[in-house]
Amino acid sequence: MINKVQKKILILALYAGELMLKSGAEVYRVEDTIIRICKACKIDYVECFATTTGITLSLDRGGADSEMHTFIKRIDGISIDLERISMINEFSREFTTTDLSVDDGFERLRAIAARPTFSLPLRILGAALVGAFMCPYYGGNVSGMFISAAAACVGYIIFYVVNKLKLAGFIRVFISCLGSSLAVLALSNITADYTPALILSAVTIFMPGVAITNAARDLLSGDMLAGVARAADAAITAVAISCGAGVIAGIWVFARGVNSGSRVEFPLPLFFVFGFLMTIGFCLQLNAPKRHMILASVIGGVGMFALMGGPHLGYGSLLTAFIGTCLIAILSEFASKAGRDATIVFIIPGIIPFVPGLGLFEATSAILANDASLGIEKGASTLLYAGSIAISLIVVATGARLIRELITRIKSKTSE
Repeated sequence: MINKVQKKILILALYAGELMLKSGAEVYRVEDTIIRICKACKIDYVECFATTTGITLSLDRGGADSEMHTFIKRIDGISIDLERISMINEFSREFTTTDLSVDDGFERLRAIAARPTFSLPLRILGAALVGAFMCPYYGGNVSGMFISAAAACVGYIIFYVVNKLKLAGFIRVFISCLGSSLAVLALSNITADYTPALILSAVTIFMPGVAITNAARDLLSGDMLAGVARAADAAITAVAISCGAGVIAGIWVFARGVNSGSRVEFPLPLFFVFGFLMTIGFCLQLNAPKRHMILASVIGGVGMFALMGGPHLGYGSLLTAFIGTCLIAILSEFASKAGRDATIVFIIPGIIPFVPGLGLFEATSAILANDASLGIEKGASTLLYAGSIAISLIVVATGARLIRELITRIKSKTSE
């Protein structure tokens, strides 16, 4: 029979896993955290199975005739909170290496759950930074940066309000992107300045970069169900973004026939600055730990520089995405080691510029314009681009894991 102490430990572990999953952590990290907490309390026979919508935790004594006890927790209302993931990661390390009691553990987790996120004005500022400094990447000019920043703020405010209504995720993103695109349309009429960069930059805050990154990392760890679920969620979000933005783009083309404005080229070194400031915006949006914001933003700046520098060296988009994502992943592994924190805290903000937003937008817009062949072509190239990003994440994560295992074995042999 399970005793009261073991039951409290299991509930503690389940609570930690629930908070992590609700904050956007990878499934394999959630399962690992739960099992570590249980084993630290001398519960050796634990099985944990997590998906994006629930956690199942079972306990028995390992024998054929032992009685099994199972706990199930349904998860909903997932939103990205990188600081909460970081704090629970730190709590897990402390709980498994010190004599922290179960009751104290519950108090710590409740404090983490109740911890406030960045204020609404700061998150709106983050949306403005993302909208403004993604604009040069898409070829926008200086006036376009201001328009995109304002439109991104409008979209985020709409998303914040609509989110209170508990509507489906697709509807929330669609309405928000529609609002951002309408704001671009209105402001570009005032300034007589319009390029596709403005809409794309304004809706970047809704791009499914987190879902794509976590899907790749879950698939790497063998969590096929979670990986496919996250990938499907990313695809649905991309469709919602493209539909919301594509409707306004279609209205613009119908009204004016062609797009005014042209692509602007900024000096390459400036893109490090743009990437740095844009990543700060995402850190505010994703509630990244304050102590890591500068380092994460530097990684984002390096990523943006690599993304824009690849074509200057004659690299194609797939090779640029692969090399740039590898660079971000490697820097994130080092930052994770130096900062003693989860890698996801650094990878997520830095990887956002590589999300194939332009391809998704062009593919959906072509289909909405009844050009199925172009839509299929753009969609296929976008899938290849996303696959290149996923492969680079898998390569670096696998390499880092092998190196850590090798170092551990060398240290163990040396100690013997």
